[in-house]
Amino acid sequence: MKEKPYHHGNLRNQLIEAGIKLINSDGISSFSLRKVAAECQVSHTAPYSHFKNIDELIAAMGEHVTGQFMDTLHASVQGLEGKPEAITLLGQAYIDFFIEHPQYFQFLFYHSGIVIDLDNYEADSYPPFALFRSTVYEVFRSSGLPESAFPQHLITLWSMVHGITALLTNNGVRYSGNWRDLLELKSIF
Repeated sequence: MKEKPYHHGNLRNQLIEAGIKLINSDGISSFSLRKVAAECQVSHTAPYSHFKNIDELIAAMGEHVTGQFMDTLHASVQGLEGKPEAITLLGQAYIDFFIEHPQYFQFLFYHSGIVIDLDNYEADSYPPFALFRSTVYEVFRSSGLPESAFPQHLITLWSMVHGITALLTNNGVRYSGNWRDLLELKSIF
């Protein structure tokens, strides 16, 4: 049996990215550290130097994507707290992030097990959604929208942004127009 070469570089991140690719293509039921190692062309024991087990790798995959996503979202609204353009820029950053990384959208919303509770706004929620909610609510407050209308308008805005993202990250959906033209948020509130 031919021995796998020693791996140079950032193996931890390569294992994470390979794991995302494999879960997206094959599903979680056939996912294994051995398959991730094969995808990275390293020995089947190499992943164990970074992850105790498959659950730890899946958790790291979620953290890896969420961290990048949060950085992008935070940067988009920096210094715009309470201003209406924060909603548009946040929505654009949300969509742009997943257009650049469509594999992350599929992994996060179909395989990672994240929970976004639209009925319980006091509950801890997935951090990017919590940031979206707090940004939108701050704009709603500064615009004078009645607080009782916040949840419905939040769901409308998030559905629009998330829906556009779902369409644009789906290989089977074609759109020749500019998606930014669809993200006209001024008429929502």
